[in-house]
Amino acid sequence: MDHSSKKILDRVVKTTNLSEGFNGLRLILRYIFELGPISSKEISSIIGIPLPLVSSIRRELEKNHILIRSNGMLLSELGIHLINQMGISKNIKISEITSSENISHQFEDLIPELEQICLNRPSYNPKIDQSHVTIETSIKRVQYLFKNDAFEGRDILILGDDDLTSLAILLCMEKFDVYPNKISVADIDNRILDFIDCHYTQSLIKPELVKVDLLEGIDKSLLGRHDVFITDPPYTVDGFKLFVSNALKSLKSGPGNIGIISFPNPPIRNYLLMQHSLIQMGLLFREMIPGFNHYIGAPIHGGRTNLIRCTTSNQANLDVDVDLSKIYTHSRG
Repeated sequence: MDHSSKKILDRVVKTTNLSEGFNGLRLILRYIFELGPISSKEISSIIGIPLPLVSSIRRELEKNHILIRSNGMLLSELGIHLINQMGISKNIKISEITSSENISHQFEDLIPELEQICLNRPSYNPKIDQSHVTIETSIKRVQYLFKNDAFEGRDILILGDDDLTSLAILLCMEKFDVYPNKISVADIDNRILDFIDCHYTQSLIKPELVKVDLLEGIDKSLLGRHDVFITDPPYTVDGFKLFVSNALKSLKSGPGNIGIISFPNPPIRNYLLMQHSLIQMGLLFREMIPGFNHYIGAPIHGGRTNLIRCTTSNQANLDVDVDLSKIYTHSRG
């Protein structure tokens, strides 16, 4: 998005005191784009933003010639131009993805394609808590990105990709002609990075593939550059904190950036420690889906883990105490 367009939208955010920031305004504009003409009341109900605030935003959007009213709210030519600059299309409408836990019909055809790709995938390494999710889970994760406006036009970091979420993203790009702005994949395992690389040879968007050992710190090239992170960290409290805090460092400053994290059902004390660490980092808990992720042969967590979605606040704290000797459930050897 060019500087003048971003400046207009930032002014709307500032004038209305929208705590979700630019990302919250982007979501409002997206729903108006998909569903317009639509009322302020309907937008408030869909997104969960109070009606008086939606009405205030509507007035500011009209004042800046982004919105027109005709039996409800519609985007003007300028509004559609801004949506296009954000990389948003109508090829997949997030308003039509009604389930987080079941694969929508639009995505079903991707299952056999990803199965074929994964036939020769690298084996998992239990010493670094790798375990493969099912093909259906990989597809569900990408569908979940779409549902939460975390795909099109976004700068996405996948921190640890033995589940090959990046290849499910590739299939979505090819099938639906929809694109993130950027994909970064950071992993300790060169086998995974090489496997991903060989499947992106014909893609319009090439992922940035970075070897990272978080025991030595995250690569500086990844810092402060992303809108969204996805991670399935090791199954310990310290592993959770290490991966999430470093993923948070990769995000741009400001509220409303998205973190999608998978984690098992630990003992209650560890569960509380994980939740407390998210609060310490300034992450806002938005949704948890129990048992979202299904794994192939992963007895350490019963073959299923939960998925949570967080968003950033204006109070990010990147200084988290982590015991680097307790990251993995097994010794790396």
